[in-house]
Amino acid sequence: MAGSRLIDSNGEVRLGIFSEPIGEVNYRDYALESPLDRPRGRLARHFGFNQFQFLGGLSERLIFGCAIADVKIAATAFLYFYEPVTRRFAHFSFRTPLALGCRFDQRPEDGAVSFSWRGDSLAMSATASPQQRHLRVQLASGVRVDATFDESRPPVAPMVLCTGAGASGWVFARKTAGARVSGTAVWEGRRIDLTQLDMLGHNDWTAGYMRRETFWNWGCLSGRLRDGRIVGMNISCGVNETSYTENCFWVDGVLERVSIAAFEYDRHDLMKPWKLRTGDGRVELEFTPQGRHSEKINALVLASNFHQLFGRYAGRFVTASGETLPIEGQLGYMERHYAKW
Repeated sequence: MAGSRLIDSNGEVRLGIFSEPIGEVNYRDYALESPLDRPRGRLARHFGFNQFQFLGGLSERLIFGCAIADVKIAATAFLYFYEPVTRRFAHFSFRTPLALGCRFDQRPEDGAVSFSWRGDSLAMSATASPQQRHLRVQLASGVRVDATFDESRPPVAPMVLCTGAGASGWVFARKTAGARVSGTAVWEGRRIDLTQLDMLGHNDWTAGYMRRETFWNWGCLSGRLRDGRIVGMNISCGVNETSYTENCFWVDGVLERVSIAAFEYDRHDLMKPWKLRTGDGRVELEFTPQGRHSEKINALVLASNFHQLFGRYAGRFVTASGETLPIEGQLGYMERHYAKW
């Protein structure tokens, strides 16, 4: 198992930006306390911990997104497909109480995540060497995905950090963008060769004792510049901003960190163009949505208002060396999410 453990021998979480992999998010060893400094019991430590993984693929002929989330009192999963040329869209959503059918390893580098219920199965697994993420989906409707996200060609340096959340919580995240995607998908009876699409993808593995009510905006892109270099981006606002930020972009796998970000959009019409910029001026983008996947849950102690849009970015990145990189219609995601868990 690659890397070290996130919680140390004293029950304290290690906060910061990590240059080496974290092998295990051993949250059960964390000395969780209430805001009034009282130790929390076993049930509170169990039900307060949330985690999710998202894998998404972007190409001119097909876009897809797949996620599995375990919030202890429930599990959710989804898969969607979108064809930019025809604008055909299909989505599949699943939910179980008490996270039935859901399994999460605590190893972000080489662990597995799965959701299986009534003939539908979604699974994500990883290998640390070479760095790859594998997605396997088999739905009762006949939909299939068998995809590999290769973070080793060229090597994509992962963004790995842990930040504080509230009085005693924390959030760990491992993310990449711009990984090559290969494999196949079956949708509407058609077999699609992902390897031939020049598809690039995003991976997000997130877990922690998050704020009871959480809200964030998030943006991500993966694409190629005119000169053939692969670019990726991961920007958020509302989460992972205490002392450290997850905001970054990649150029041929090399990670460039940027400052905190602002998202401007019409919250009453999310399909209007968005603006995204970082405080250091190194990311300035406009995002034009083409479609979205949305879910709303209102179950008293659990609530979610989730919108993941997909579309095109235009604008610029500025590297640490001062090079300006034009972003010209690269595909990506944009998100607005409120959660109570």
